[in-house]
Amino acid sequence: MFHAALWKLMWLQWRGGCRQFCRSLRTSRGLFYAGFMLLMLGYFVFSTTVEKKFSAVAPPPGLFAEDGLSDLIAFGLCAFTTWTVLFSTGEATVYFTASEVAFLFPAPFTRKQLLSYKLLKSFMGIITTSLFMSLVLAAKLHMWGAAVFGTMLAFLFLQLLAMNVAFVRQVLQERVHVWLRRLGGYCLSAVVSVAVIQTVQQVPDPSIAAITSAFRQTLAGAWMLAPFQVFARTILATDFASFLLPASIALTMDAVLLTVVYRLDALSLEAALAVSEKLTARLKRVQAKGVWHFPGSPSSKIVRRRLPHPPFWAGVGPIVWQTMMTTFRTSLKLLWLLVAAVLCAGGLTYGIHQSHPDQPGAPFVGVAVMAYASFLISLTQQNEIERIGFLKSLPIPAVAIVLGELLGFVVLLSFIQAAFFLVLCCAFPSWAMWLAWAAVLTLPFNFILFAIDKLVFYLYPTRMAKGAPGDFQNAGRQMIFMSLKMLIVGLGFSLAGGAAIPGAAIYQSPIAALIPASIILVIECAALVPLLTLAFNRFDPGQDMPT
Repeated sequence: MFHAALWKLMWLQWRGGCRQFCRSLRTSRGLFYAGFMLLMLGYFVFSTTVEKKFSAVAPPPGLFAEDGLSDLIAFGLCAFTTWTVLFSTGEATVYFTASEVAFLFPAPFTRKQLLSYKLLKSFMGIITTSLFMSLVLAAKLHMWGAAVFGTMLAFLFLQLLAMNVAFVRQVLQERVHVWLRRLGGYCLSAVVSVAVIQTVQQVPDPSIAAITSAFRQTLAGAWMLAPFQVFARTILATDFASFLLPASIALTMDAVLLTVVYRLDALSLEAALAVSEKLTARLKRVQAKGVWHFPGSPSSKIVRRRLPHPPFWAGVGPIVWQTMMTTFRTSLKLLWLLVAAVLCAGGLTYGIHQSHPDQPGAPFVGVAVMAYASFLISLTQQNEIERIGFLKSLPIPAVAIVLGELLGFVVLLSFIQAAFFLVLCCAFPSWAMWLAWAAVLTLPFNFILFAIDKLVFYLYPTRMAKGAPGDFQNAGRQMIFMSLKMLIVGLGFSLAGGAAIPGAAIYQSPIAALIPASIILVIECAALVPLLTLAFNRFDPGQDMPT
């Protein structure tokens, strides 16, 4: 039975969060944040209402399956699950903060009560996320209640599955040899690779709907998507009869996973406590010494990894060198992500060109994949809030610090992408000029993406925190900031696109269209530097450090 003291703790946390939000409205940044959040919510509600009111033809019952929305939902759930199974470290079982370990573990609470407390907190965030997503898709739904319920079941499934994977890994680490665990991971990776290769060979065009449909038609893809089609059919149900069966199956799957969570958590009691303490110690080490110390003390093999020192460049060189050394020593997964993006872009380009050699847009699929990889990396970069105080203490101009923080990874990412585009130039000579220009524009493109991410971070700093696997409440708090970044990025690139319209429409010349767009991008890069410097100087570690 859930303890009354835990109910009161959740109520006090909710009241404290509301009080903190109300106090933030006294500042200009807090008002802007609240206004932007209300503007987003109003936009989604208004757009769906207007679309539903002025739609000329009512959608037929089978439209969703034909348009591939069901495949898209199932594919997204499958992709998240595969990522969790393959790349979850198993250390974030049910993460308890330092204060929770200090006060809740010695208290007279059972383990199941503490686990229920964490799950209930996550479930509150899942309800909020489900309501928000149902409002976004309201115009395309037949049963709004079914969509809310199905979305809640889907998110709860992801949450519980991620926790089960983490628990199973902890148990297997103690009872199964390492080579047997690796064999299971290799088998799953092989199944995913086969499905991806078959999809690339069968995809008729580079659209999202065609890719998800081709993935479902493969044998491996059909088996992988089968459990997730239940949630898609629940969300897109047209009547109560079509809703009852898939909803019952989905609810049963969640109930089974919840039972397994309680069972496996009892098996890994000491392990979960040890993991929470270890992650808390890591976060404290990050706050004291920087994010490059998160994995722990580097081994002698990692320490031997060195890069040549660049020139001083008024202080830019040392900052760039330190940033790149940090990435080179502790962020090899990020480099592997770049390699995976290059392989994916090259594979899609080759597959589409082989399937449809008469289609002229095959190389630009690779360009779009690389651009999306840059956008994804810029949104998911973990900015080091504890590092700002150290940077502000250096006897280096603020503009040099800002440039040094940006240029290191931006130049590396741009070099890899430019090399890939030049290879495409050799493979597709008819599009060589466009691809060569894309290679030139990679540097300002990536600079704008990462500079906007830094700018939003300096204005609205957030501390690195650890949450439970699949913690959608924690992910929802980042949604507003990501939306703000995407809005600013969209405005910047819209100006560049608008500058290219006259040359393309009047002169019908690629050069006349690309030159003004390139000039606008360079001007935006130059304008972001003083804005970043101003925001960096304005940041006060004594006041702007979040708790």
